[in-house]
Amino acid sequence: MEEVLVPLVFFGSIAAVIISLSYYRNRRMERTALIAAGKEASIFDYGKPKHYLSLKYGMLLVGVALGIIVGNSISQNSGMPEEMAFLSMMLLFGGASLVLFYIIQKTLLKDE
Repeated sequence: MEEVLVPLVFFGSIAAVIISLSYYRNRRMERTALIAAGKEASIFDYGKPKHYLSLKYGMLLVGVALGIIVGNSISQNSGMPEEMAFLSMMLLFGGASLVLFYIIQKTLLKDE
């Protein structure tokens, strides 16, 4: 498993860095060309971000932590393998926390 996973992660990370660098370079060139042509670059102004990223990541981490706790108790009290209990509960609680975040964000944006 490691023989496949290590090269995959290594070359995948190199590809991700190259792709992200080319994306930001192209974006910078587009903005510079618009400004040089005397056109308004307001299409790149996205206004005030309303993403509540700290709430999102906080809820995700709390959900993963709860998944670890529940996965530990499931693996100790049942016959489920430890790896399966931890992974399934981390994914379940992490996903549930993101769904809950979506609901909270939707109500917060409706109020504004």
